[in-house]
Amino acid sequence: MRYPLIYSGQRITGLLLQQMMPDVIAKGTNEDRSSTTTLTNDSELVATLEANALYHIQFFIHFAAIEAAQIQTQWAVPASATGVRSAASAAWTLAGGAATASAADGGYHRSGVHAYTTAVRYGTRASASNQVVAQEESILTTVSAGTLALQWAQAVSNATATRVAAGSSLHVRRLA
Repeated sequence: MRYPLIYSGQRITGLLLQQMMPDVIAKGTNEDRSSTTTLTNDSELVATLEANALYHIQFFIHFAAIEAAQIQTQWAVPASATGVRSAASAAWTLAGGAATASAADGGYHRSGVHAYTTAVRYGTRASASNQVVAQEESILTTVSAGTLALQWAQAVSNATATRVAAGSSLHVRRLA
């Protein structure tokens, strides 16, 4: 699929050229959240989507959390949006009923396909400062215009902050 459609003899304008490019929103500052498991929009990883459109969406989430807190994510999408999201990063598992975080440097990997509003929990490097990357991706179809946002929080409430770091990014490319 190619967006926008370009026809023979069509005049090339600045707007037409801009529509061909993906929007990349880069997180400029660290954002810390502590003592909360309430999933809320990230302050920077947010975009406005148009009605009746098809998008390729990617989030690259650089995060740090202690093992006792970890991180969980979900997406806010426009009303009636359809699609699913894939999620890949360090695994969080239950071993014998006890929570265990799998280190990003050689630990277990998690991958799955989920609804936008399904909370996905990731493992950590058991550090408030050493980062892990999670990648989430989707082909999303809109019916109405609205906001796309990464929502995140601690998986377990803890006074030590979980961080989504500067350098995380949201990539939005309209396909149709």
